[in-house]
Amino acid sequence: MPPEFLKTQRSKAMPSKPKILVVDDEIYICHIIQEILSQDNYEVITTQSPDEAISILKSHPIDLVLTDLIIGDKSGVDILKYSLEIYPDIVVILMTGQPTIENAVSVLRSGAYDYLSKPFTLEGLRASVRRALEKQNLYRENINLKETVSLYKISEAMGSTIHLESLLQLILETLSMEFNAYLASILLIDNKSKNLSLKAYYGMSTNPRELNFLRGDDPLPQWVIKNGQPKILNTDKEKMLHEENSYTRAFISYPLMAKGKVIGVLNLIRLNNLSYFSTGQIHSLSIIASKAASAIENSKLYESLEQAYLDVLTALANAVEARDIYTRGHTERVWYMAEIIARELGWTRENIWEVKVGGILHDIGKIGVPDNILNKPGILTQEEFEVMKTHPTQGARILEGITFLVPSLPYILYHHERFDGSGYPFGLKKDKIPIQGRLLAVVDTFDAICSDRPYRKKRGMRDALKELQDCSQSQFDPEITLIFLKAWEKKKIDLEKLKRDNLKARQGIEFSSKSIRAY
Repeated sequence: MPPEFLKTQRSKAMPSKPKILVVDDEIYICHIIQEILSQDNYEVITTQSPDEAISILKSHPIDLVLTDLIIGDKSGVDILKYSLEIYPDIVVILMTGQPTIENAVSVLRSGAYDYLSKPFTLEGLRASVRRALEKQNLYRENINLKETVSLYKISEAMGSTIHLESLLQLILETLSMEFNAYLASILLIDNKSKNLSLKAYYGMSTNPRELNFLRGDDPLPQWVIKNGQPKILNTDKEKMLHEENSYTRAFISYPLMAKGKVIGVLNLIRLNNLSYFSTGQIHSLSIIASKAASAIENSKLYESLEQAYLDVLTALANAVEARDIYTRGHTERVWYMAEIIARELGWTRENIWEVKVGGILHDIGKIGVPDNILNKPGILTQEEFEVMKTHPTQGARILEGITFLVPSLPYILYHHERFDGSGYPFGLKKDKIPIQGRLLAVVDTFDAICSDRPYRKKRGMRDALKELQDCSQSQFDPEITLIFLKAWEKKKIDLEKLKRDNLKARQGIEFSSKSIRAY
């Protein structure tokens, strides 16, 4: 497909004369038809060669083809099929000097709009062409309406999520459905390396040509990035005969532009008679690519802000842990395990973000607990324990005025409630305890058992797992406990990570103890 194809496709969308291709091996018939139809304000191209006709179809946007049924040793049906492969909305009229019912039925079944018997009247020719183009216009108006509705649906879908991973997958799934693409991918330019990086993929393929295209290793997306212009490639059956699967494919690579810069490419592949992209679809794709690029930029900005919030919250949690030298690394391990359980429960990405924030901040209320209680090297008195029990409500009071942290409050308030109702601060029972609190109670207790405390040495992970099992139904929600134990059994929780984090925490305790003694 020549580079100027896109220009001709765009110009096709503008009001212009309908373009008609006449194919007949008798030159005088070509001249007569050209003269008559040119008077009706049609642009007419003629040829006596089927090969030249195919070449013209490749390089010119044709609306209607008038072709003889038999052209030397070639068949007009071949031109008919090829025309429909390139332009799904093209109309083809077959002409023949040897009309039979069998011929008429055969060509109409092959997709021809009409069948003219030679000799035909000039008025009959004009009427047939006029009806064919009216039908085509009606079809294109319906397609445009459908594509407008599809565009609206895609725009609505893109507005339903702000997280990059979900957004990219949603864009590809929706585009694949609306544009009948069987493979699709989005590649974004890495800000540091400036290289294309595959960010989302839809469909399955083992074809090396397709995989290279979708991954950005093919020259096509590379050209698009360099030039900032879309590129279409149609591979013909003749060219595909030496490949494993001899299909007609259409590849389109569209630039994603934001703030005047190319930030990535959108790639689509179609197969067989649905392969060639119509003018309306290319126009719709340009609008969708523009909206997708803006949505991607907004999503990346949101995730940067999200990470900045996490960094601030982690620093805040670390400030609390700096006072309680025995809980260093505790919050990180807690939200790490809580996130795994949340995924096992099938929670959404938004819910998992709340798990992370809740896990980081669940002990934030300890900032109001005096050091002599927080780091007491022995068992707390009842009075001291009552002070310690206030840290969930103190934590909630600290954060309740910050709107975006409201979803984390259940983790802070309820992670010391017990399933049998004997917990604190409210003594809630069973499902009266919000699920966030029931989830965090399991992972918080597990980590506490596996960590050193001022009043006792840590116990092993095996002991911690047994305690979870033994205290299911009394202290812990049995369903969440079972999910945790199964995740542990399937090695979904990285044991080495927990050991490394615990070792760092112990080294921090030893360093702090030496510093205190030296002081």
